[in-house]
Amino acid sequence: MNFLETKNLSKTYPNGVKAVKSLNLKIDKGEIYGLIGPNGAGKSTTIRMLMGILEPSSGSVYFDGGSGLDLVRTGYLPEGANFYRFMTIREYLEWSCSLYDLPDCESNIDESLDTVGLEDLEKRQLDEISKGQKQRVGIAQALVHDPNLLILDEPTSGLDPLGKKKILSIIKELSEQGKTILTSSHILPELSQICTGVGIIKGGELVLQGSMTDLREQFITSNVELGFEGPVEDLITKIEGLDFVSEVEEMDGEGSRYKVRVKNEKRAKRELPELVLNSEAVVTYYDFAQVTLEDIFIETMEEGVK
Repeated sequence: MNFLETKNLSKTYPNGVKAVKSLNLKIDKGEIYGLIGPNGAGKSTTIRMLMGILEPSSGSVYFDGGSGLDLVRTGYLPEGANFYRFMTIREYLEWSCSLYDLPDCESNIDESLDTVGLEDLEKRQLDEISKGQKQRVGIAQALVHDPNLLILDEPTSGLDPLGKKKILSIIKELSEQGKTILTSSHILPELSQICTGVGIIKGGELVLQGSMTDLREQFITSNVELGFEGPVEDLITKIEGLDFVSEVEEMDGEGSRYKVRVKNEKRAKRELPELVLNSEAVVTYYDFAQVTLEDIFIETMEEGVK
């Protein structure tokens, strides 16, 4: 049995908009599950139904063998969370902890602060810290009662690269501690670094779901990364014309760097090197790259349910 599961979970608003349609999520214990999709796909609506903030129009939620989510065993960080600005970080966590019947709040607070790396800032007021630090406070409050499940809605939204890196590192650490984590985002390179499972939602419908290992095997499209010195326009035109090539994308960075998406890896390995090496281009880089979450997402959005 899955640790967290939904069966035909749906939400239709009074104006007739069907935000979520018969969603069947399956999340294993200890998994980092990424719920991904474009803006407006229904990610936040799904999470709000799980948390009981919104009432489903139909369907059910099951958690660890029981019906309905156990909020005492769940930590939640909403998208764009607001904080009591006049409180210090520790005061806010003390208030959060007081909502639960715990024998030792102080010990829980210390552990949460240590996990998110804010133990030295606990006396700072919340209106004096950065957005990235506030996000870490948000995770600390979600952790303060030592839940089994964490639901994090867009946890890296609006953060700079260092802030995002820190949040992703915290999520991985929490998974290693045995927490089950459901997180949502539309920023795919971030989730691809941490997720072990994924669900892709489009127009309120779940169009793809599975472990990252299984999905990488399921999607035959591969990436070949090429680097050159000097003009390569003629070569790129020839590569684009190959029937086993679906797309050629110029990559950012120094020099001429391209990502070639291929539909037939065996043919690509046999024919592409010969074409490249027989050209006049000076090759500086050539490698097959693993299928990414972005590749899976793009192909799913283009082709629909798999």
